[in-house]
Amino acid sequence: MTFRGNRADHAQMPVRRGADLKNRARGLWSSDLSLSLLLALLIINILIIPMVQFVTWGRFLARSILSLLFISGLMATVVRRRTMMAAVVIILAALLIGYKDILRPTLALNLLNDSISLVFVTVVIFLILRQVNRTGPITSRRIQGSIAAYLLIGVLWAIAYDMVESIAPGSFRIVLSTGPRLPQLGYFSFTTLATLGLGDILPVSPLARSLVVLEALIGQLFPVILIARLVAMELEHRRLSSRE
Repeated sequence: MTFRGNRADHAQMPVRRGADLKNRARGLWSSDLSLSLLLALLIINILIIPMVQFVTWGRFLARSILSLLFISGLMATVVRRRTMMAAVVIILAALLIGYKDILRPTLALNLLNDSISLVFVTVVIFLILRQVNRTGPITSRRIQGSIAAYLLIGVLWAIAYDMVESIAPGSFRIVLSTGPRLPQLGYFSFTTLATLGLGDILPVSPLARSLVVLEALIGQLFPVILIARLVAMELEHRRLSSRE
């Protein structure tokens, strides 16, 4: 009886470990700590890594860490195990494609890597905004999550610009081209998002110009709408708390 009991316990150990990991992931995404972690990773990836001339490998490392956070978010939200496993396989495949694109860059690998990155960043933005807009008081970490979502919009458009330039070279006119292309388009994306318009990188093709106009509009409207939403949520929370 003891032997059978031990075998049953050993058989249930993977299930218990899986449940424990899922509970930890839910704990991370049910709290606002995940928002602070994402913001810190974005700041490192966008600001610090290019300064120390560690652009390519730094982006790959930061993307790997973001992938782990993304997987934890899926574990906390996805119910079906098959869907979860399929998503993990896709994420790991995307990391492998990104690694190969670093070692031996080709047009096909670059476009595939950018396409997967677009989907990846879009889903991360969705997870962040869902966490920011859940019921409850508006904390400082939720504000950090809002900033992270805003920064990810800049990253999203930088990837889109890179795809356009890969498909149709010359879509962007770069006055002073130094270093890898994607960080330069990332710089252009954030100056467009903030509507600075410095003029050192210019959109030339019609598609590039349309993307620039759309990003500029989002850069103006997104903060206004999100701030109004957060203020309304905080006022509603205080009103309900005062009734109790």
